[in-house]
Amino acid sequence: MRIYVMILALVAIGFTSCNDGANQDLAKQQEELTKENDSIISMHEQLASRQQTLKTAHNQVSQELRGMEKLEDSTQLEKLTEVEGLLRDQDAKLASHEEMIKSHNELGQNFGELSTDEKKTQISDMQETHDRIMSEQKEIDSEQDNIEEQHKSIKDKAMKTSEEDSEAEM
Repeated sequence: MRIYVMILALVAIGFTSCNDGANQDLAKQQEELTKENDSIISMHEQLASRQQTLKTAHNQVSQELRGMEKLEDSTQLEKLTEVEGLLRDQDAKLASHEEMIKSHNELGQNFGELSTDEKKTQISDMQETHDRIMSEQKEIDSEQDNIEEQHKSIKDKAMKTSEEDSEAEM
């Protein structure tokens, strides 16, 4: 009988130690996700700051274009409208990212209290969310570069038109 009790005790210890290994692995994955989250937050702040700069620049370009007495090329206004749409889309994505980041932080606070299966599910969900945010952040960064180029193009075209009008008046 003692042998059976000893065997059961060893089996129980074995299962417990295996579970600790799984928990340690999950804790390590969660720690990596936290570091990744910090990087995502940093990138989010950079994109949000750049977004505000672009919106200010967009307003200036809009005012300059509307202030021109004679605007023969309406394609510049169309480009400006397209840029405005991109800025709105980016605002929505950035707001969505902010909510996901806040949600992620709330989930991470009670991670230690979850069961192993719940931890696995949460880590999987977090990784999926991180992948989505990072992909969208790359997209936003590229779009912001495009917006800067569009603003420069519109300004250059407006300056060229303005200079041509000045020369024609002389």
